[in-house]
Amino acid sequence: MAAVRYESVLVEQAFVREYSSELESTLRKMAGLNDIKGLVRDFEKQFADYIGVKQAVAVNSGSDALKMALMACGVGPGDEVIVPDLTYQAVALAVFYCGAKPLSVDASKKDLQMDPALIEKAVTKKTKAVIAAHMFGRACDVNAIAEICRRHKLAFIEDVCQAESSQYNGRMLGSFGDMAVFSFSYYKPLSSCGGGGGMVVCNNDHERRIRHWMEDWRDDVELLKTGQRFAPMSFMDLIALRVKFSHLKKIIDSRHQIKAFYEMELGSLKGLTIFKDRPHTESVAQNFVICHSRRDQLVEFLTSQGIMVQKPYLALHQMSVLKENSRCLFPVSSWYAANALHLPLYSFMSLDKAKRVVDACKEFIEANGA
Repeated sequence: MAAVRYESVLVEQAFVREYSSELESTLRKMAGLNDIKGLVRDFEKQFADYIGVKQAVAVNSGSDALKMALMACGVGPGDEVIVPDLTYQAVALAVFYCGAKPLSVDASKKDLQMDPALIEKAVTKKTKAVIAAHMFGRACDVNAIAEICRRHKLAFIEDVCQAESSQYNGRMLGSFGDMAVFSFSYYKPLSSCGGGGGMVVCNNDHERRIRHWMEDWRDDVELLKTGQRFAPMSFMDLIALRVKFSHLKKIIDSRHQIKAFYEMELGSLKGLTIFKDRPHTESVAQNFVICHSRRDQLVEFLTSQGIMVQKPYLALHQMSVLKENSRCLFPVSSWYAANALHLPLYSFMSLDKAKRVVDACKEFIEANGA
């Protein structure tokens, strides 16, 4: 019996002929490599329209986007940036790379998103910005976070790298903050074949600075100020994204189908915790999080059944290099780190494979109890 794994390559296989056709057609229309810039601008306009904003910038990666967003907001040595404790480590590293200090706050147990009440408590005179990372495809409470940032005059940066195409009150995530960052890496709904990232930039001056940084090889003094070279989006990433955009609804629908199936089949299992969309939100899942008190045994059992699952990465306060930045306890993220696992969920996943995952979870719980 074939294994159940994160087959993100399925979506690439589905469009391989269109990739080839788009690549050939685009190359034949180009007079020189400088023509790529115009193609990138076309994609930026398409993406901005999709998110519902005026302007977007295509960049090399979500990590580059985060650092440039912080730099554009003036974050530097001596500043503090509030980040969620439950997030990918690149969020904290981007703050470090700017010379500032990341201060993490715990999540709410109802949805695993950063708790606005704890953001309010964490603000100090040194606080310069808040990075609201929408985790697991789900929306943070953007209205509450935006109000805190407005009141304290803080930059509000949305990290939408794990929640592209998800919505809050009918608006796309990425349209609420002063800036927003996106990743188009291979397992995202709108993905390239490898990397690529995007930014939503509300301030024209910020946009000009960001575009200048991506051409800083022209100015050695500016290159030393930025501390690294920020590359533009690659041509091959651009080709993949142009093709995927025309199929994005179909990709999202396929993920909704598996998410709904998991919720229906797993939601009532004793001892198993799942997380559903809060009112007025709609998430496009990039994984499916469950929590169980016997997580490690469940992982071992699922693996023995040929089902590949993922344990969560460390919460920020559990990383040795970040422990000194912790000013409080983190009961929710600690609980998540000890009990959570991510079930396979990817574009064009079949219901048959999702059923194998569900049946295995049910078998384990029936045999082992809550």
